[in-house]
Amino acid sequence: MRNRIILACTTSALALVAMPSAALAQDQDGQVTVESAPEDPTADDAIVVTAIQRSLATSQAIKQDSDQIVDSIVAEDIGKLPDVTATESLARITGVQVDYANGTAAGTRVRGLPNIATTYNGRELFTGQGRAVALQDFPSSSIARIDVYKSGSANLLEPGVAGLIDVRARKPLDFKGDRIAGGVSGVHWKQSQKLGVDANLLLSKRWETGIGDIGFLIEGSYTDLKFLDSSRNVAQAILSRNVAGLGTIRYPSFVNINYNTADRYRPSVATALQWRPSNELELYADFLFQGYRSSGYGSNLQINSGVQANLTDIELFPGTNKVKSMTASAGGVPTGNQNVVTGKTDTYQAGTGFIWKRDGLKITGDVAFTDSTYTRETTQFNYSLVVPQPTRTYDFDTDIGAGGGGVVVSNFPVNDPARYRMVALGENGEQSHGRDWQGRLDLDYRMGPTGITNVQAGVRFNSRDFDFANYSERGNAPAGQFYSLLPLDYHTVAPGFRGDKVPITRVFLTPTADSIMGNLDFLRDLTGDRTEVPPFDRVFFGNEKGYAGYVQGRYAFDLGSMTVDGLVGLRAVRTETEINGFDRVTEGGETILRPVSRSKSYTDFLPNVSARLRLTPKLQLRLAFTETRTRPGFGDLNPSLTIGAPATICTPSPDDPEAGPDNPNCVRTSNGGNADLEPIKSQNYDASLEWYFSRGGSLTLGLFQRDVTGFISDFTTDVEDAEFGRLRVTRPFNGGKGRLRGIEAAFRTFLRFPQLPEWLQNFGVLANYTYIDHGTELPEALAESLPGQQRIAGVSNHIANASVFYENQSFSARLSYNYRSDFVVVYNRVNDPSLGAGVLGPTLPVVEDGRGSLDFNATLDPTKNVTIAFSATNLLGAAATNHRQYDAEGNTYPWQTRFLETIYRVGVRFRF
Repeated sequence: MRNRIILACTTSALALVAMPSAALAQDQDGQVTVESAPEDPTADDAIVVTAIQRSLATSQAIKQDSDQIVDSIVAEDIGKLPDVTATESLARITGVQVDYANGTAAGTRVRGLPNIATTYNGRELFTGQGRAVALQDFPSSSIARIDVYKSGSANLLEPGVAGLIDVRARKPLDFKGDRIAGGVSGVHWKQSQKLGVDANLLLSKRWETGIGDIGFLIEGSYTDLKFLDSSRNVAQAILSRNVAGLGTIRYPSFVNINYNTADRYRPSVATALQWRPSNELELYADFLFQGYRSSGYGSNLQINSGVQANLTDIELFPGTNKVKSMTASAGGVPTGNQNVVTGKTDTYQAGTGFIWKRDGLKITGDVAFTDSTYTRETTQFNYSLVVPQPTRTYDFDTDIGAGGGGVVVSNFPVNDPARYRMVALGENGEQSHGRDWQGRLDLDYRMGPTGITNVQAGVRFNSRDFDFANYSERGNAPAGQFYSLLPLDYHTVAPGFRGDKVPITRVFLTPTADSIMGNLDFLRDLTGDRTEVPPFDRVFFGNEKGYAGYVQGRYAFDLGSMTVDGLVGLRAVRTETEINGFDRVTEGGETILRPVSRSKSYTDFLPNVSARLRLTPKLQLRLAFTETRTRPGFGDLNPSLTIGAPATICTPSPDDPEAGPDNPNCVRTSNGGNADLEPIKSQNYDASLEWYFSRGGSLTLGLFQRDVTGFISDFTTDVEDAEFGRLRVTRPFNGGKGRLRGIEAAFRTFLRFPQLPEWLQNFGVLANYTYIDHGTELPEALAESLPGQQRIAGVSNHIANASVFYENQSFSARLSYNYRSDFVVVYNRVNDPSLGAGVLGPTLPVVEDGRGSLDFNATLDPTKNVTIAFSATNLLGAAATNHRQYDAEGNTYPWQTRFLETIYRVGVRFRF
């Protein structure tokens, strides 16, 4: 038995790591790559090398041999996890966080930060006018490998503060021969009770000709997404009111019920052509299309408490003036809206390049063109319930079930169309577009096994055009437009609150989305004498050019029984940006456009130094220092400012009864970007101790610190303008100094111990944990509101992932749990009535509570070429909850209680 285990491990290692110049090598970027995709083992049947073993061994070898601190997932990892997109797979990696909403995982963060550069086959890829691609748009079936670089090097595209994520596609010459592979799955969503399909197909052909090896690959995929997320929401606006016997009390202005549902799908097509006329030269060309289509509906009923309502049965939290529960009658009309949202993304990238190598010299070149357009359009039908006003019973912070807020409307027929009337129709949309040419040339010269082993140098150029446009129209309906008088169809919204026991009015009446869109001309005419889709207005546009060059040396030498190697490099990047926009000023009901233009250029020098100390053949220590820069987003750099009508915030109060448009305490609201933003700068320190005790087993411990300056967030401030007076401006600002420091620990292995029974050796475990201590100074304009360092938005202190898996020759199963502790969602300025009319309150956080999710998948191989697969995502179905601090004393109310989808899939995969 022992010899068999040793033989299996040794054969796995040879197949994955020790193949002559095959399994692992340094590519043109200095990255460890898998030159061939993991194939089915062809060794003797007595030697069992299972899929999960191969994937763990390959990803571990990549991490062990990389010059950077990197974590990887190879194709079998992705295929064996209960995942459909790249983002869901990334959630298994140490220190990676994702946000779950809208039936999928999105919003990838590395060590808590979203400032990530994304590349596809080493090239920059983006969506719309943004700087990064939506990783959830990559179906897992189309991916050969994902690398998460936590420390950079000069030869890589400049990473963000959080790092760089590179998605690698399959290539035809990775396979030994021809390949046909694919799969189809049926999908069921628990809350929406809808069915969908996921499908993918890959065709790869290889020819051995007189002019060399030629390979062509084409693959396509289609992924459905038909979710329903429901939520109970407590207002962030907190009312203040004097009540006899209780004094001044505080309570939220409403509780609402929201159903967010959509039918979405993602088509994707990729092709690759490779030609190797000789062992020294390879030419290639490839193409990628990523699509996104969405037709969504949002149904909302807002049950207003009302500042003039008659309040009874008031229960306060002990020792506070904060209302826990109460009954309200009159003084508050329930309102609602039905949204119809359509979205579309088309992203194309085409590229070509070459790889030439002779003796110790390797030269690579690559040029690519990228074009991406994102469009979203929303139609909003607003309605209200009509008198007599119903009685509303509130519990703003219930102890039942998942907690949060609840409200019950009584003595009111919520399903009677005669009790509803149309209030308004709003339409808005946005369209963002980006187009980029990029090219690079890299040189790697191998000098010898010790000393300076490699000298690397390269240049890169890119030119990026971007633009953003939007529109917004709103018209009020005439009085008396009851549901019964409109040419619309109506339906009651289906409950989607899974297992929720909180008393709440869950069912209400709304127009169907189809009838709203089918009668849009009528509704436009009714609310504003218009019958056409509003035109898109250009908000900003511009160009950014980047010039980069680098030089880097790789070194290696012996120190007795220990070897040391690493990198020393410097990357210089010149950025030149020109951005144009339009100030929009509302005067007398008219909007006046004023062109504005700004340009900016700067040069960054980004050094990197790293060392790997091979203490023993299985134990190594890494040390690294790097500097990174993250450019602001183009939307943040938008120089435009939208200024509302005069005195848009001007409320009379007992302290200021004369408040009016000419009162100096009145303000005009405005919003826009900030062309003066600086890049986010970071000095990064990393250390990692890594013990590789078997081919698929390791224990690693990492320490990291990021000294960051200039985190970018949106904030609201009051400013005095010479022309417009007092403006209340919401726009992005650079923060002050910040920090992230923490520890990462990870463990993975199959239980290949000879002391254990043979059946138990088919089990394995994978676990990791990250602790992050973090803080940042808010912008100077807000220092008095919230002084000192505060928690960084989006960063959890604790992140943990754990998986238990079982695999034999024909069956595998994996149970995966992911957890992240609470984190700040956003900082907002609050309006506190106790401070006086029109006075801007303190900046306070919204905090998301910690939660975990559990996923399961299993596969059965009835034949060598066919696999039956089953998966379930978000089995626990725990509600996502958060709360909002509303005053400087630290008082809070719940904000959202969200109930997210559980998704089941069953399907078949094949490969020939």
